[in-house]
Amino acid sequence: MRKIFGWIICCVFIFGGTTVRSSTPTRQFQTAVVVSAQKYEPEAAHHGKFTDAPAPSSEYDATISIRLNCLVYVGRYKSPIDYLPGVFVPNQSVEVSPGKHFLYVRVPGTGEVKLRIVRRDPVAGDSCKAGH
Repeated sequence: MRKIFGWIICCVFIFGGTTVRSSTPTRQFQTAVVVSAQKYEPEAAHHGKFTDAPAPSSEYDATISIRLNCLVYVGRYKSPIDYLPGVFVPNQSVEVSPGKHFLYVRVPGTGEVKLRIVRRDPVAGDSCKAGH
């Protein structure tokens, strides 16, 4: 009886996990260009309560700006070590997939890097006014 129950639990995890993986939407990647990459310097803000304090940041966090069509996505790259992927260099082409809160960037040899989107800035200029 224990053996059968063990097999049932095992099958539920195996087949249940397959269902979860197959229902995950695939990301659509587009070519974008890195505008800038710089060390993140948090603003020194005064907070009235201890519980209002912002989440602690790592000393290795970076602010990455990436232009995709007529928007510049400003995202936060978080790293526990002093490492910034080599694709985050100005004028470097990268493959990105924008989401609601995160920008996914393909990094050769690593896979995907997730940047938390801080803001989206429209690109000024004639090229974007014409609908490009």
